[in-house]
Amino acid sequence: MTQRTQMSAQQDAFFKRLRSGEWELPPGIRNLGIRPQDWLKEVSYGHVYYEWPNDGSRDIGPDRVFGGWVAGLSDHIVSMTMASALEEGEWFTTTELQTRIFRPVPNGLIRIEGRLISRGKTSGFVEADWRDEKGRHLVRVSAAKAIRTMEELNLKR
Repeated sequence: MTQRTQMSAQQDAFFKRLRSGEWELPPGIRNLGIRPQDWLKEVSYGHVYYEWPNDGSRDIGPDRVFGGWVAGLSDHIVSMTMASALEEGEWFTTTELQTRIFRPVPNGLIRIEGRLISRGKTSGFVEADWRDEKGRHLVRVSAAKAIRTMEELNLKR
């Protein structure tokens, strides 16, 4: 069996809609103020790169982002990483999310890179790392994803 290195046509179309703002954001993403149409800079099979311009509006203290926000944005990013590695007719659900905050997330441009670690038939494992403008490692996120058919998850194509 050959390992895939390109996104499926379904996922190419999904990311095109996501990046153009045509994709209707789910309420949880929209209500958190996550803006993938602005922050997603690169996507390829098993990889995403985001730039989040942290303006302090999600701080819990000076130069210290609320940990719940970090986890919420992280879940979105590792989810989009998993989405980039799906086959036609597949989608996924998060079964485990771990967020490790190594140092406070400061104001300024935050670079976040997600990568696929392992992809099986029914599960995937993804990670993401957050870095500040100085290149300091701020956060490591890891997530397990259950891969299912869209029909199993009651989703429309």
